[in-house]
Amino acid sequence: MSTQDIIRKIESFGSPSSARQCERFFQVGPNQYGYGDKFCGTNVPDLRKIAKKYSHISFIEIEKLLQNSLHEVRFVSLILLIEKFKTAPEEVIRIYLTNTQFINNWDLVDVAAYKICGTYCQKNDGTDIIWKLAQSDNLWENRIAIVSSFAFIKNNQLQLTMDLCKHFLNHPHHLIHKACGWMLREVGKRNTNLLLDFIKSHKLPGVMKSYALEIVRKSI
Repeated sequence: MSTQDIIRKIESFGSPSSARQCERFFQVGPNQYGYGDKFCGTNVPDLRKIAKKYSHISFIEIEKLLQNSLHEVRFVSLILLIEKFKTAPEEVIRIYLTNTQFINNWDLVDVAAYKICGTYCQKNDGTDIIWKLAQSDNLWENRIAIVSSFAFIKNNQLQLTMDLCKHFLNHPHHLIHKACGWMLREVGKRNTNLLLDFIKSHKLPGVMKSYALEIVRKSI
């Protein structure tokens, strides 16, 4: 099974109307965050089924898929990397970090960042990789950094997320504010007082604060 066979399989589940909907949803127009991305319109459940069917493919083939111009193909490659991470974490993290330019929309970040980058850093007791991504000028590397902290949250290590959210308070993009709010909400599920103290001590962008406080509102 070649990469072209897999790509054709992914395309066979798509449709022009679904592709147009994806282009609007993921904002691929001029001056939008997903500018230039291409879709075939295949839905996520079908993409996951395809990835499961071809989980035996090599790292060379997966990396080719990750560098493909079609969004859905890159999504499948990330699902494949998550599976490969269980047995070959060093090779997976190498491929992931050398191809971040292709992990270039929020769903691509969110599906794998904490499962690959975050888990690797948490298990190896290091945050240097995450902070390098956080200090990048690239929007998507910034989002990888904050979403990766979810792996630490899941292990009740909350400080990294708090420090990253403080670092991103003045970030210019709402997609980082949303991701920070999401991670703060996860912190709040484990330590509500820590979340509330952070909100009281810092001036959060509106969307970050709104996302973070969802857990508090639900508990009232």
